[in-house]
Amino acid sequence: MPLRRFSAREYLVDFIGTMANWPIYARREWLSRERLDAFALDRTRSIATFAAARVPLYRDLYRDAGVDPREIRSWADVARLPIVEKTLIRDGYPDRSLADDANLDRCLISTSSGSTGRMMVIPHRADRFWPYLLSSQRFLRWAAGGSYPPTWRQAYVYTSEYPLLRVPGFYPLRFIPTTSSPDAILAELEAFKPQILSTYPSVLRDLVGVSADRMRALGLRGVSVGSELSTQEERDGWEAVLGSPVRDEYSTEELGRIASQCPEKRYHLHEDIVHTEIIGADGQPTDGIGEVVGTEFHNRTMPFVRYRQGDLARISLDSCPCGRHGRLLVDLAGRANDGFILADGRTLAPGFLLDVCYRALIGAGDTVVSAYRFVQRSPTVAEFEIVPGRAYEPSLGDAMRASLERELAGCGLTIRVVVVDEIERKPGGKRATVFRETA
Repeated sequence: MPLRRFSAREYLVDFIGTMANWPIYARREWLSRERLDAFALDRTRSIATFAAARVPLYRDLYRDAGVDPREIRSWADVARLPIVEKTLIRDGYPDRSLADDANLDRCLISTSSGSTGRMMVIPHRADRFWPYLLSSQRFLRWAAGGSYPPTWRQAYVYTSEYPLLRVPGFYPLRFIPTTSSPDAILAELEAFKPQILSTYPSVLRDLVGVSADRMRALGLRGVSVGSELSTQEERDGWEAVLGSPVRDEYSTEELGRIASQCPEKRYHLHEDIVHTEIIGADGQPTDGIGEVVGTEFHNRTMPFVRYRQGDLARISLDSCPCGRHGRLLVDLAGRANDGFILADGRTLAPGFLLDVCYRALIGAGDTVVSAYRFVQRSPTVAEFEIVPGRAYEPSLGDAMRASLERELAGCGLTIRVVVVDEIERKPGGKRATVFRETA
């Protein structure tokens, strides 16, 4: 997340950019698939041409591959551009990954979550931040069922504060750090009385675990969760408890807002922010489940063109009842290295494992566990770590273990339920709910 606030000049430029482009982004949301596709192709050619001319890494990469982004006329031409790996950009920072004229003093600096064990530094021009503000407003509006008036208060429980200046009465914000206890977070929410809540799924689990009644009494109009995996079944459960929509958004520090759930709970790709491809094991585009590769249109300090994000998903061309025409992201399964790898070489996707965990928890009751993590310790051993709730007793732990063993029968895993005092978070404040210790 950005580490400093906007200066007065940066804020003014971004405010003007946001206001001027707001109606354009609102109309673009409803464009036909053909017009969205043409727009995305034009922006992909533009950012790739810029990268080839101004960024040493891409200049050398495209020269060695014998491709010229200026000649892009179709997605088949785009597919000839080399896919860029995380290590290439990360290890090339700053000399090779940044544009020739990049001025870091004019940038907001963010970092990726470090899921591979090493953080990536990502600068953004602070006075070119308005596209990210507009895409954020879009997914928050979808999370609230389609409406997000400027007087509504938003509470965001995250690791660091947004760098925005405050405009009285205009989208009031309240930052609550994840380092606070769930009780303290809930008390602050009760004092602030937000209409919109943005947070990690693991934080929402904690808050509902503290008191579902107090959370429902907040009268939230919408909840947006992201940055960690959660299942639709789990979000539906929270929605029933809170009496408000709960929608997921899929974004990364590198590519920004990739997709988010509309009021119909479908993941729409933000085609005017990022062009998303799915590639198979052979590195070629596929219609099935594969790795997410993205081209982000706005960061001209550190471009990401055909960047291998490392998540697994599939793209669907189905239509959505909400009336938006963009492509849909489906079967989003999380990081390729977040699943369990069994002794016989099979892989269990993290999305599947989350469903297995959630059904075990639901079977035990909603006050039995306040936090959990499923950890693979070896190819044959997995531990279900739980922080006990007020209704926990050992027999319920046995019941959860039996549920997990039943659902994972034939996987060759010995399941242990381990009671712990707390579930540690990553340095960035997130909690790895499905985690593999094995190589």
